[in-house]
Amino acid sequence: MQRLAPTSVRTLLVSDVHLGSKHSRADEFLAFLREFHPESLYLVGDFIDGWKINTGWHWSSVCDEIIAHLISLAKSGTRIHYVAGNHDAFLRNPAFRAGCLATLPRFEVGNEFVLQTLTGWKFLITHGDLFDRVESIAPWLSKGTTAFYDTCLSMNRWCYRTWQPSEGNPYGLCSVLKDRVKRWIRFVSDFESRILHHAKQRECDGVICGHIHTPDIVSSDSMWYCNTGDWVENCTGLVERHDGRLHLVRRYDEDLFLRLPAQEETLRRCFDASKTLGTDATELVSVNGEDSSCGYAA
Repeated sequence: MQRLAPTSVRTLLVSDVHLGSKHSRADEFLAFLREFHPESLYLVGDFIDGWKINTGWHWSSVCDEIIAHLISLAKSGTRIHYVAGNHDAFLRNPAFRAGCLATLPRFEVGNEFVLQTLTGWKFLITHGDLFDRVESIAPWLSKGTTAFYDTCLSMNRWCYRTWQPSEGNPYGLCSVLKDRVKRWIRFVSDFESRILHHAKQRECDGVICGHIHTPDIVSSDSMWYCNTGDWVENCTGLVERHDGRLHLVRRYDEDLFLRLPAQEETLRRCFDASKTLGTDATELVSVNGEDSSCGYAA
């Protein structure tokens, strides 16, 4: 079957693909990636699961296809930004980066980047692990629970294959479990407050991150918090379209859209205007089933 031409977009952001883990949804991710031709692509951490190199490394031919597709995008003009995360923290080593990426065109690696949207809003892009107190103080705890969680993922997939409909989420139960655990981590770490405070110090209007595998777009303290989600439990990605909208594509839920006015209007004026129109400020984040993208399933 002939593949449709990819949709041109301004920016594509994905995180927590965990290539190298047997539970990475590499097939679905490749199909999603092929749907778009971005001017800029941000891999927002944990793209490669370095924790699995010595314990359960699973690198399939699809993983090779993903890397080949990224190189093809770069050669065709897409600028690729790779944000290091806790599972691929080896990229924070300058010597490793210099050797590994020397031959790759238009690849840039860092702990964080600043994205300015079409309408002038500035978002700090970082994985998020550096603002997770549990990860910073007790990384052994995070690594120690990985084996247990992998077992849960395997059991969840077995139950799905046995009893669940084919269109359901094979890791749906684990998604709920991880959400509960990450809620606890966010509470203990004061995760969102810390990362938004850092973004504010960088004179940004919001943050785009991953790490906690919970896709969302919310406003907090006159700033925007966007989480790109993951490609294990949720299969989600964030797209900036050429009309300026931020579009959170979610395979197992309705898509979310964030429509921001031109930057010369401050958030306060934006909120005041929305009240004048008789709507809540939260309606700047809208759900529109007609525009939802659900065609990337492999």
